[in-house]
Amino acid sequence: MLYHLSAVGTNVQKKTAWGVALSCLTALVVSCDNHSDFPDGTGHWNDADIPDSMQCASCHPKQFRQWVASDHAWAARPPQPAWENPAFNGKTSHAHGATLFFSSPQPGRYQVHSETQKPPFPIITAVGRDPLVQYTVPGERGAQQVLSSAWDPAAQEWFDVFEDDARLKKEGMAKRAPGDWGHWTGRGMTWNSQCAACHMTDYKKRYDRLTDTYHSTCVEPGITCIACHPAATPDPIDDCTAERRTRSLTEQQTSAVCASCHARAERLDDDFRPGDRFEDHYRLELPVAPGVFYANGMQRDEDFVETGFRLSRMGAAGVTCLDCHDAHTGDTILPWEDNSLCLRCHANGKVINGKKAPFSEGAPKNTCDRNSIGGRCVECHMPESRYMARDPRRDHSLNIPDPVLSIELGIPNACTMCHSKMSDQWAAEVLAHAIPHQIMEARRPRTRAIHAAMHGRPSEKDLLNALHEETIPAWRATLLEHLARCPISPDIRQAAQLAAADPDALVRAAAAGIPGEHVLPMLNDSARTVRHAAAWCLLVWQPELLRGTRALKELRATAEFLSDQPGGIMQLATLALIDKREDEAESLYRRAIELDPASPVPYMDYAVLLARQNRLPEALQQLLICTSKAPLNAEAQYRLALALIELRQYPAALTALNRALQADPGHVEAGKARASLLPMLSPQTKQ
Repeated sequence: MLYHLSAVGTNVQKKTAWGVALSCLTALVVSCDNHSDFPDGTGHWNDADIPDSMQCASCHPKQFRQWVASDHAWAARPPQPAWENPAFNGKTSHAHGATLFFSSPQPGRYQVHSETQKPPFPIITAVGRDPLVQYTVPGERGAQQVLSSAWDPAAQEWFDVFEDDARLKKEGMAKRAPGDWGHWTGRGMTWNSQCAACHMTDYKKRYDRLTDTYHSTCVEPGITCIACHPAATPDPIDDCTAERRTRSLTEQQTSAVCASCHARAERLDDDFRPGDRFEDHYRLELPVAPGVFYANGMQRDEDFVETGFRLSRMGAAGVTCLDCHDAHTGDTILPWEDNSLCLRCHANGKVINGKKAPFSEGAPKNTCDRNSIGGRCVECHMPESRYMARDPRRDHSLNIPDPVLSIELGIPNACTMCHSKMSDQWAAEVLAHAIPHQIMEARRPRTRAIHAAMHGRPSEKDLLNALHEETIPAWRATLLEHLARCPISPDIRQAAQLAAADPDALVRAAAAGIPGEHVLPMLNDSARTVRHAAAWCLLVWQPELLRGTRALKELRATAEFLSDQPGGIMQLATLALIDKREDEAESLYRRAIELDPASPVPYMDYAVLLARQNRLPEALQQLLICTSKAPLNAEAQYRLALALIELRQYPAALTALNRALQADPGHVEAGKARASLLPMLSPQTKQ
């Protein structure tokens, strides 16, 4: 059975009539011996909306009972009076410069409106349950939009999920306003592309770029049984319950199912199915861009958990999600409050994949009392950070807290995250007496090298040294990605050639981003992310070698899949330039700017195209708009300076370079440009 996501009135519309579906469901449940386990329903929000999973319930009642109380089961649902009545009772919320009014015009129907948005929007989908609930409303052309005002069931109040948006403040950008990509009416809050795939079962976005319309579908709302258990036939609703078979997944395949939603990653298509490899459908985000992760792998932005766990020694050793979490409830299999979850391996040196878990009895001596909150393993190795203003999530990079790196690099540490009134220096002194120096020092060179590279000061020597010492694949990939941003030397190329044969696709993909003879064969790598990386590298380096390749075809397919968002539009523009379709590329850049007018990236790339066409005044105009919207973006100021130098407007160029270096003192190219510019200026201008 297929559900069409509807933008008017109801959560989903079924391709098959309700009556037929319910008749089939009744027949299937009655035919099973243990249907009596559900005489009064399941306690789920609406059994009728999950007919496929109800078939599972009839033969697997224990697992189903566990699942219906999980966050997965409540990932998306139609509005329900028991949950929505308190929220839609004449309450208001202030977000993005507007006051929203929440009401229920009749029982079971809910709506939101503001002074500027009339008539009221009907609520279509409720998203989540604890610690917050978000809601979707109809957008344009088949889209649904997610409100940035969310309901806190515990506090019984509405709040703005972006009230702690520090990134906007840091970059000198205005708060999200109507017309911005990140406003709740913008593409950054479009349910179809940003959220639904991880909140609906077998979701298909089905976006048509030519008409700018969505025709999205799913099999069931929420993350249901069939999201993780692959059926033997492509259409499980037509497959009798008694005859259905599921394939057994390996540990790696099971982890890929979890990662398909619990990862910060670029989605390459809508085709992932349980049993598939993660790297054939997703490009994992690593600690490369500043502001996303800290240089030691700790979560910084809303990063979810897959990257952090892959960077950890536990993840690299082969520990999987289900070693700690129950598959159906999502809860931990043992309590973490008394450390029994962690000590099940670390108290007895359990061997996993040939690697022995380091022995531990709990918190080190001379630190927190083992019977206190600070004596819990997770408080030190998995500290919580708050996202969406009220959602605390634990870091999964499993770092040892290191206050020395907090002092040096500003990376948070669990000690002062908990002991907020104490200093990093205090914490460093405590740990110096509790943990051997060599343990603490072992990871610092890598973190220092990555931190410098993140902030525009890459050291080839330090990155290569760290790479040669590193054994964890995700860290090797991270270091290679940073090396790809350095001037490519023979040593970097040699490191990439060695990494091209690595068994881990993440490492091979990073190696494919470094130009060299090893790249061309990687167009035929077994993993799509590797083929993608090789193709993007050749697009810049030797585009003629891409003609007619499978990898180029895949690049176009992914760019088209992502074309409802600015990033996909930018990819299409790049591909158009390779084919010398400059008019099309210009149109695409303008479209990307239209979709995200606050982002500096489309302006900068569009300015490059204009400069290539000797349209320097127009390029300058784009860069002036760019720096007006993001005045603290160092790269934008640097690009503006280059355009001004080309037009021989040297004093203005110096001002732009000074602003670039003020925003990022480590911007190497801006520093070089300023040094070259100074001899051209008069003494008065230099001052």
